[in-house]
Amino acid sequence: MDHLRTLLFVPGHRERMLEKAPTAGADGLLYDLEDSVPHGERDTARTMLAAALAQPVALPRYVRVNGIADAGHEVTAADLDSVVVAGLDGIVLPKAQSADEVRWASGELDRLEAARGIEAGRIEIVPMIESALGVEFAYAILTASPRVASVIVGSAEDGDLQTDLGAEWSPEGVELLYARSRILLAARAAGIEQPLDGVFPGLDDEDGLIQDCENARRLGYRGKTVIHPKQIAPVHAVFSPGEKEIAFYREMIVAFEAAEAAGQGAFNFRGKMVDRAMVRKARGLLARFAPEG
Repeated sequence: MDHLRTLLFVPGHRERMLEKAPTAGADGLLYDLEDSVPHGERDTARTMLAAALAQPVALPRYVRVNGIADAGHEVTAADLDSVVVAGLDGIVLPKAQSADEVRWASGELDRLEAARGIEAGRIEIVPMIESALGVEFAYAILTASPRVASVIVGSAEDGDLQTDLGAEWSPEGVELLYARSRILLAARAAGIEQPLDGVFPGLDDEDGLIQDCENARRLGYRGKTVIHPKQIAPVHAVFSPGEKEIAFYREMIVAFEAAEAAGQGAFNFRGKMVDRAMVRKARGLLARFAPEG
């Protein structure tokens, strides 16, 4: 998965939203066949998404299919059969609870790619972890297939994860801190660079959205799923460094290179002892946000 600060949910049965979504300003699109689509509209949504994915769009595009644990293999297979086309970058597998689910989905993608002339292994899998079982088996889920490119934690207020845990929800995020941290740890151990936080449902609570983003960013999440275009700019602001931060890290790297040339390891930079780990962080940040600097 490319670096995505925002992945915008788009209901698969809403034609107007499908048309407008590519210009909303998000870093990527997440077409939905699951919760936002009434059961009676699934076939319509599948047809509409296949048509939308056939149109060239200069954004990564994912589809959240119906989860195996919730809807069963037959429904998930029908979703995949409809949306696995050349324009699809990946699927989001909701309520992922086991490595077997990921392996099954990967096998279906193998078959469909081969049948449709799509490069083998091109379509990614992004598990969405929304249950106690999912949290418990996060590492196994995230290492079940080479297709797994990211993970989304189901951190939404009154969402499936909170409900399954029997937890409350607060703006501070204390109640879901362990689950977020456990999934983040599993993601990093699995080599995943782009873990994503879940949605914030309060459309008119920008302060709450920003705090929720900060909770996730401090843990190590790189971005967030969003449910409305008005959430995109605030989320981008949290998950993007400012000019001063970029300048600071550029100067740190220059100072490190000078120190290294002089035979030093750790060195003093603006009153802080800096070592190679800090420089790796600086280089990673610049690679994502200022690659030409």
